[in-house]
Amino acid sequence: MDVRDYPTGRIAAEAAFTSDFDLPGDLSIGQIAGLAEGDRPAMDGRPGMHHKYLPLRRDEDLGVHEVGGRYLFDTWENAVAYVRFTDQLELEPGVTFWNRPFFTRLDRHTWRVVGAHDLTPLASTHHVSRLERWSGPGQEHAERVLEGAWTAVLEEAAGHGLAAVWLLHQPDERQIGLLRVRAADSTSDRAAVRDALAALEHLDAAEAGRAAGELGARKVFDRTSLNLALWLPLSRKAGGAASSHPFSELYAGPQPLQHAL
Repeated sequence: MDVRDYPTGRIAAEAAFTSDFDLPGDLSIGQIAGLAEGDRPAMDGRPGMHHKYLPLRRDEDLGVHEVGGRYLFDTWENAVAYVRFTDQLELEPGVTFWNRPFFTRLDRHTWRVVGAHDLTPLASTHHVSRLERWSGPGQEHAERVLEGAWTAVLEEAAGHGLAAVWLLHQPDERQIGLLRVRAADSTSDRAAVRDALAALEHLDAAEAGRAAGELGARKVFDRTSLNLALWLPLSRKAGGAASSHPFSELYAGPQPLQHAL
């Protein structure tokens, strides 16, 4: 795949946006990929978007697919503008994006980025991701504590052979966020994918957890997912691939919906 303009190293991003919501369980994974790919051209041209992961996991108890977005933006202003844009966006006449009736249990956050770093090539190794959030009643010194922790968080991620790590802060909501990404040995073998998910799900976040504990924060969210799709606006602008679907061999690539949602 021809992916351009995504070198490894520090990512010059000041802000992030995360969303989590459910989709109906009777959709196939290929249909979910198709829905997102159909939405992408109206959304990935917004100013400042660096890239997006589309997370996917299955909640068997509820019978739904848990999906969402993990985005990085160059500036806080561009991240806020993106959220405002999607608040007004109508991909179906008369229905704004976040009010689609097939989106349920919606949860959204706009973040300040303490640090974001790609340790391995995004195009070929960013297969599974884990988002954790901590919240606490008082974080008056959070910015100082998190900035002091970032180097150790990055070194810990590198020591575990991870593909990427983001450390996030939402001061108004008194939240800390950590996104970690790793590769699967194979994206076409179910056992290898299960192993990658399990390894990341059970990987201790010692340094971020220490910082959260210092700030009196407790964990409120923890989700490990496939990265079903990656949006790559920098590559698209450079004449390369606009998106990537790492698990297309295993679950099929983007497919059209077979019924109305």
